[in-house]
This record gives sequence, C-alpha cells and structure tokens, in this order.
Amino acid sequence: MATAEQILACRIELADTDVSLPFLSDTEYSYFIDKNNGSVARASVDCAKTILFKLSYSFGDEISDILQLKNRSASAYKEALMLYLRNPDLNPIYKTVNPYAGGISKSDIATNLADPDQNTVTLPTETKGTYTNDNPFVI
Repeated sequence: MATAEQILACRIELADTDVSLPFLSDTEYSYFIDKNNGSVARASVDCAKTILFKLSYSFGDEISDILQLKNRSASAYKEALMLYLRNPDLNPIYKTVNPYAGGISKSDIATNLADPDQNTVTLPTETKGTYTNDNPFVI
C-alpha cells in the first residue's frame, strides 16, 4: 500500500499540487505506486502518461475566455510532461539492464567446451584423401 509520503512525492514530481483541481486522485497515485513496487520514479512516469491521456480529451466546441486560458495552461503542462517523459534518466531500461557478453572469457569457453549440449565448431586438422581430378566440373 502506498504511503502518503509516496503519493505526495509523486504529486510534487509532476507538479500536481493544486488541491482544488488535481489531475489524478490519491487512489490513482496509490495504484501506480503499488504497480511499480513502491518506486516513486517509475510511478511518476506512469502517472505522467495518464495525465497526458486525460489532457488529450477534447472539450467539444465550447469557446470561452476561461476555457481558452485553461487550454493554454493544459497545453503548457502537456509540453512540460513530454519533456519529463523524454528524460533518459527516467527510462527504466537504463537503470535495470546490465550488459553481458557471454562466451568470451576463458572460463566461459572452457565451460562451453566441456558441456556436451553445446554445439562447437572444430576445424579439420588434416584432409582425408586428396583431390586428383584435374577437371573440377567432372566428378
């Protein structure tokens, strides 16, 4: 279960601190924190995507000064969220993946050669028989 501190950390991370008009409820933040095993950074990325989806809803053809102002604010917030999501430091693949090149150390080579289930390529050491035909097109 997500703690109040984790929910607040996600809200601060995404600047969703307006009490009168929050983008996501505490329940939604709690869901994303639990989904990401308590990781505020990963939950914030998921919450940012959800907020972008919510901002993409159309409001119809109603045109008023207040709606235009809110749309401009929403557009600016949307652009800020896009910059946030494009940050490579927040990409989980860079934090969880470790490169590995197998079979190049001497111990890996010895283990692979000793394992009968591994396919190995052996080069022939001598040829069995010689080629005596002068015409390569005739067998």
